[in-house]
Amino acid sequence: MARFYPPGVPRSIQYPEMPLYGFLENSARKFPNRTGAFYLGNGVMYTELWEKALRFAWHIRLLGVESGDRVGLILPNTPQFIIAFNGILATGGVVVAINPLNPVKEVGRELAETECKVLVVLDRLLEKLPAGYSGKVVVARAAEYAPVHLRLLSSLVYEGTMPEKALKFDDMVIGRQAQPVAVTPKDDLAAILYTSGTTGQPKGVMLTHYSLVANALQSYYWLRGWGYSAKPQPMGWPLILCAVPFFHSYGLNILNEAVSFGCTLVLVPDPRAELILGAAQRHRVTHMPLIPRFVSEILAHPRQSDYDLSSVTTASSGGASISPELMRRFEEITGAMFYQGYGLTEAGPATHATPITGKRNYLSAGMAYPDTEVKVVDTQVSEVEVQPGGVGELLIRGPQIMKGYWKAPEETTRVLVDGWLHTDDVVRIDEEGWLYIVGRKRDRIVAAGHTVWPNDVEAVLTSSQEVEMAIAVGAPDPLRCDTSIHALVVLKRGYDKMGVEARLLQLCRERLQPHQIPGRIEVVEIIPLTNMGEIDRIAVEAEIERRLKKAMDDYARENPPYK
Repeated sequence: MARFYPPGVPRSIQYPEMPLYGFLENSARKFPNRTGAFYLGNGVMYTELWEKALRFAWHIRLLGVESGDRVGLILPNTPQFIIAFNGILATGGVVVAINPLNPVKEVGRELAETECKVLVVLDRLLEKLPAGYSGKVVVARAAEYAPVHLRLLSSLVYEGTMPEKALKFDDMVIGRQAQPVAVTPKDDLAAILYTSGTTGQPKGVMLTHYSLVANALQSYYWLRGWGYSAKPQPMGWPLILCAVPFFHSYGLNILNEAVSFGCTLVLVPDPRAELILGAAQRHRVTHMPLIPRFVSEILAHPRQSDYDLSSVTTASSGGASISPELMRRFEEITGAMFYQGYGLTEAGPATHATPITGKRNYLSAGMAYPDTEVKVVDTQVSEVEVQPGGVGELLIRGPQIMKGYWKAPEETTRVLVDGWLHTDDVVRIDEEGWLYIVGRKRDRIVAAGHTVWPNDVEAVLTSSQEVEMAIAVGAPDPLRCDTSIHALVVLKRGYDKMGVEARLLQLCRERLQPHQIPGRIEVVEIIPLTNMGEIDRIAVEAEIERRLKKAMDDYARENPPYK
């Protein structure tokens, strides 16, 4: 497969054993007068970000944070996230980045499980503060780094009640600067990031300084150093749109990679399509890392054509699968090169991406990153490796792989075997090294004695010009003592549901094997999504199971047994 590897990308990299905060420290030294981040139009210099990170480190040490202690962050993409993240690392602490969209109960569970001594929370997100949290609370103001005229707007000013004894973030970035502590990069944790919970209760993924540095550099070299550009760069260096949340592993990798190269980050704390479009045009961004939901919403925005996105050189998608149609349409409106990638939180997260030059392949999730070993094994007998083109579970080994799950040694032992991460993703890899996602092991449907992968059914359904989104799941069929395939679809705007189910069923008969054809296709208004825009399969399965149980109960009531 080596001969098919993208030109200009090294197969192996020498990764420095350095602390992750070294990226910001180095960029502040090399680019002291460069804007590190734009927030709502206001610029913050690299030197200011680093100096405030060291002041924050000093203050949280006074709160008792020592090497190895955990500090929670409930922050969107704001300058305070960059400052707090690096400040915590500079104390030797471990960042627990918490999804603010989680229910309060889950937030409380993650804080308690990781024993966070301190929690930094945005004033607008104080409702996420669990009632029983006993650590120190630091409140960051959403308006702090906004331009002066925007600070006066009520939408940015917090009017609620501050928690008793809460500290102000503003007060913790003045005064003395801490001396950064030394870390052992391969052993010491930098972050604990919780999985999305799409396959069970979210688990805390332990990522070291070394694994996060390595993954940022792998992505950096894959992009030819971000310096590759088919268009002139307005400022002479990359401007990176940061709409993917930093609390997610994908967003955090974007942050680390961009800071490592001294890029200017354009922060979008509220990633709605109009705000993304506005930020991209205002700052002439050159790179747009996105998720499929953002791409879809941008393309569907009624005023999308009013925005000038001609500065964009590359755009990318991760976090969930994306259709070739969306990628091509985005390329048409921007003139950018669109690529996608594959990864998972347990892998730091990125392991594959499509090349930014050379052969285009919109159906594949890409090729393996430098120093990333992959193999495909039988889904039943993991010791048996399948041949190129065969379908099986993807195993990954490389410098970016997690240390394990927080306080879950048995689960860690299950997924990490001899350094190989068992992803639970079913894939195929062709002779050239291109990765194609088939589905998740747990999503496998056995219908009429045959294995059916939902992706195959969903791909046919979404190929219809009428369908925006689709999901196929297995549903018990008590009458046949078998499992049938139940599909839900959301129609594109402007299409009527009249007769669509029959048309989709006929499309499936034409393009699928008999055992793959859904027993029922149902048009719905919405399909639940995860925070990253991926279909929440567990929620859909739970709803179908609830409906099935209700139908069986109703039948039993209407047809009581003969007495």
